Amino acid sequence: MRERINRLAKGIIDSEVPKLVINPSSLEGSVPAGTTARGELMVVSGNGLHIKGLIYSGNPRVTVANNAFGGLRNRIVYEVNSKYCEHGEVIKGSFYLVTNGGEKEIPYSLRIQAGSAGEILDSLATPDDFGRLAKRDLEQALQLFEYQDFVEAPFMQDVRCRTLYDGLRGRPGRRNLLEEFLVALGVKEPVELSVDTQSRVYENPLNTIEDKIEIRVNGWGYVSAQIEADEPFIELEADHITDRDFSGGRCTVSYRIQPRHLHRGKNFGRIQIVSLKERFTVTVEAEGDETVDITHRDPEEESHIDKDSLLRYLSLRLNYETGVYEPALLRNQMAAEVEQLRENYREDDLVRLLQAELFLEGGRKDAAVSVLEECRDHVMERREKYVENYCFYQYLKLQLSPSQSQRESLIRLIGKYLEEGDSSREYLFFLLLKLDPTLKQNPLELYLRMKAMHQEGCRSPFLYTAACRLLEDHPDLMSSLGDFEVQALYLGARKAMVSRELAEKAAHLALSLRHYRRMYERLMTRLYELYPRVEILTAVCSILIKGDRRGAGAFQWYKLALESGVNLTRLYEYFLYSLPGDYGHLLPKEVLLYFSYEKDLDEHSRKVLYKNILLYMNPSLELYQTYTRHMEKFAMEQLFASRIDSRLAVIYDHIIYRDMIDRRVARVLPGILRSYRIKCRDSRMKYVIVRYEELNEDYAYLLEDQAAYVPIYADNIVLLFQDAFGNRYADVQYWKVPVMDKPELLEKCYQVYPEHTMLRLTECRRILETGIADDDQAEFVEQILQGLDLNPVFARRLSTVVTDYYCRKAEDESGDGAAFDCAYLVQMDKEELTTEQRQKICSTLISQNYYREAYEMIRLYGSGRISPGRRMKLCAKMILQNLFDQDEILLNLAYGVFREGRYDSVILDYLCEHYNGTVSQMYEVLIRGVEEHVETYDLEERLLAQMMFTGSTDQIDSVFQLYVNRKKTRESVVKAYFTEKSVAYFLERKKVDGRVFEYLESAVNQSIEKDKVPTIYLLALTYYYAGCPKLSEEQARLCRLIGGLLISEGLVFPYTRELSRHMAVPEDIMDKAMVEYIGKRDGRPELLVRILPDEEQYHSEEIRRVYQGIFVKQKVLFEGESMEYRIYDYDEGKRVLAAEGRVTCDHKLDGKENSRFALLNQMGAAQGKKDEEALKKAMEDYLKKAAVLSELFPIN
Repeated sequence: MRERINRLAKGIIDSEVPKLVINPSSLEGSVPAGTTARGELMVVSGNGLHIKGLIYSGNPRVTVANNAFGGLRNRIVYEVNSKYCEHGEVIKGSFYLVTNGGEKEIPYSLRIQAGSAGEILDSLATPDDFGRLAKRDLEQALQLFEYQDFVEAPFMQDVRCRTLYDGLRGRPGRRNLLEEFLVALGVKEPVELSVDTQSRVYENPLNTIEDKIEIRVNGWGYVSAQIEADEPFIELEADHITDRDFSGGRCTVSYRIQPRHLHRGKNFGRIQIVSLKERFTVTVEAEGDETVDITHRDPEEESHIDKDSLLRYLSLRLNYETGVYEPALLRNQMAAEVEQLRENYREDDLVRLLQAELFLEGGRKDAAVSVLEECRDHVMERREKYVENYCFYQYLKLQLSPSQSQRESLIRLIGKYLEEGDSSREYLFFLLLKLDPTLKQNPLELYLRMKAMHQEGCRSPFLYTAACRLLEDHPDLMSSLGDFEVQALYLGARKAMVSRELAEKAAHLALSLRHYRRMYERLMTRLYELYPRVEILTAVCSILIKGDRRGAGAFQWYKLALESGVNLTRLYEYFLYSLPGDYGHLLPKEVLLYFSYEKDLDEHSRKVLYKNILLYMNPSLELYQTYTRHMEKFAMEQLFASRIDSRLAVIYDHIIYRDMIDRRVARVLPGILRSYRIKCRDSRMKYVIVRYEELNEDYAYLLEDQAAYVPIYADNIVLLFQDAFGNRYADVQYWKVPVMDKPELLEKCYQVYPEHTMLRLTECRRILETGIADDDQAEFVEQILQGLDLNPVFARRLSTVVTDYYCRKAEDESGDGAAFDCAYLVQMDKEELTTEQRQKICSTLISQNYYREAYEMIRLYGSGRISPGRRMKLCAKMILQNLFDQDEILLNLAYGVFREGRYDSVILDYLCEHYNGTVSQMYEVLIRGVEEHVETYDLEERLLAQMMFTGSTDQIDSVFQLYVNRKKTRESVVKAYFTEKSVAYFLERKKVDGRVFEYLESAVNQSIEKDKVPTIYLLALTYYYAGCPKLSEEQARLCRLIGGLLISEGLVFPYTRELSRHMAVPEDIMDKAMVEYIGKRDGRPELLVRILPDEEQYHSEEIRRVYQGIFVKQKVLFEGESMEYRIYDYDEGKRVLAAEGRVTCDHKLDGKENSRFALLNQMGAAQGKKDEEALKKAMEDYLKKAAVLSELFPIN
């Protein structure tokens, strides 16, 4: 700007200004809330001229880092601060460009949007709106549900909706969480599945069978179900389905029946479809082919016999061997099983040998011989591979035809096979026991051999049978209870093979066991069933105690032991541990006496013991009094630990009474009194989650046996359930039952301890309904806001109530002239408040003279909703506090109130000193400052300079007059002004004040070297003189001086001929017609002319640039001639007709009628009239003048 003024002061004229091309020309759009967004403007020169300028923003939320710019292409970066703006707010204003190409305004309107989904969130006024959105587009609803600004949706300002959402969000299973949220809001019904559970039967499938199950869904929403099959012959295509797998409300689950996994006979399996709330079971039956082996097993393999069928036979055989039932009956049953095996496995050697054995035992030797002959060859052929069958065959042959030598030979053969160490040949050992009676002659060796076989993996019940018989014959062999002994004795007990003596010895050994094992318990209980002896009962209880068994089954044994007088360490304790919940009478006296001395009990046992005493013992008994002090102490310990269950409820009910309640008790007792037992049948649920609508935290309670004891102080809660994986559910069926009913105790607690959190929250809810009535309630709400982690929605409501109260009170008291203490409003955290609340607080602070605090709020949050009067008051006070130091935010605030017509002398003074903006804005400030008689500082000079810099000169004369009349002027500014006015007058042909010419005359007169005076001054002044009919003597002298100077420099214009009234103008100028065209300095206009009446066609002639963008064409025209012209120029690269017209011969004679050029015109006129006398006279005069000139001015 300074450079522009200096150039004008020197008379240097920029004939052209830069052409501004601005992109974009206006700004409309959105910016994300809570951020600082960046954008850019491009200011480009459209004509290649250098741009210089400044940029200002009309809104403090939109700033430009660097206000100055310059160049051909200017990239201006701006920032939009949307922090603390709410969704939907609009930031309005304009950028103002002050450049050497003029002033431009770029308006902007930027809407605050909470992310890309802001518009959709705005439309969710109610839960039903969100439900409709989810039904229309579940994926979009899911995205919104997970969006961080979802809580800003209008319907989420309901405290219950927010509580439910906060309890669910952030947990696994995002789609399930949305489903639970929608169902809990009541905007949709839970999705229900339906499945046809009719059994599927497939008979003799030889090839893979494909089938499917159709699942139907009722309703819309999230579906998730696991598909499970419990048998390998059922092969599922998918193990999980979701709502995405449904089309038209239907989904099919495909499965295959694989024959390779089927055994002969019927195969049963199940397909289960399990969702969160439903379970469907489809039974599948597939029958394996009895005649065709589809198992792809080697028919030569011995193991191809169906194990289940063989097992049934062996079970009968074991009963036969142990003598459990009538032998004849068992032989008949075994025969039936063998016949069935023969029917299914006709060629199997083992089956035929088993049948032969049965025939022998039944006395049917002929049938046995026939069967053995039938299989003889086959057994012999495969004897190397199936030695058991071979040895079995030989054993049966010996039974038919006894032979000592053959017996010994077979014994040696079997011994050889057993020595090879194949543990799978235990059947040979059983044959050896039958063949070799010498084995029993050394019972210890035989017993150790059996035990070794067990250790090597043999688990045959026939081995246990043999061992049990050996122990029965030789009890001393059993020195401890190991796995082998337990298994043998257990089988013996089942088959009634164990004697009382052996049972008692086993019980005696059991007492020395250090650890519990389930098989010990099974053995001792079975032995007690055989022989109900105290010794065995003692062993049973000893094992149960070592195993810490506390179930209902163990209780029956402990109870029986007490009744039987068993003396066993910790028997009383475990009797108490396992006491069932429905035990409805007083504990045995010996138990009560024992625990009256023994106090080393865990918490659970004390609860059981004390509950039983309180319910069933007469309080007047001495034994009851013995327990009283301990029960009271225990009750208080549990109370202060905030524990509650059904047993403790009984204890509290009997122990806690009204007069015991002090502040310490009252702090914790309400949680006990308001506890509920919540029962949930869904075994997948592990925790109950309680969220109060007022609080922003979870309270988790473990579900034990699907029940939890939960303190619930109010009805406005949200109950959720959580599984082991952290998934949460709202739609879970449960039962809620109060544990205690003592309203009088609860009332006393609240009287003694009114500071209880839940009581305070209840009071907060009441205050929200009625409003704050006095300072005590306001202070109470303040404490709640500061001391508790509140639900953001509830906290916002409380904050609104207390803020409104203080603001209202401040307004009321300010009317009385009293000062109000705004400490709370000053200190409170304002970030979480709404825009309306912040503006209300700020306005209150201003009214109470907290100017610095209010200004800091405006600096952070803006001032859009504060009344102009309050803003004016703040501005004036802050300007004075800052001692008129410049502050951009304060300056913007001051101009804002000025534009609204709310200002005083302080604000005007401040604006005059510091404000810079557009010409119109600064001019308005100047005029108001002058009217109000405030100090304007250098505003006139700044404004004048900016007017000349930008070319916005509409009010430049009035500003110049104020400048010269009120301030000490700078010569460069004054000169620049008059240069500007000279340009306007001469180049732009605008009217100017006559005082301009007075200044120009003075400037020329004062200049010693007239040729050093700016040319524009001389041109403007001579142009002015040309229009004056008469000049003063001094003006005439000055006209001749500067006119001659301009003519000598070739600066000749059409107006130069007009100067002939005041000075001598050369004839060659006076004798010519002139065409003037004002265009661009660097333009190249084309001139086309024709001289009428002689020429019909236009022809091109040169037109010369004389000064700046002024082009002049001089042409000699004779009497009767006229010249028509057309001037073409280029506008944005296009050739256009810029001017056209006609000039005629119009000579300025004024005393020069006898000039030679005039005589030529006379001759032409006489010839045209055919006036020979006039022609002759003109010719004589011309010759005379020519002769005189040649004589006076000879040409050498």
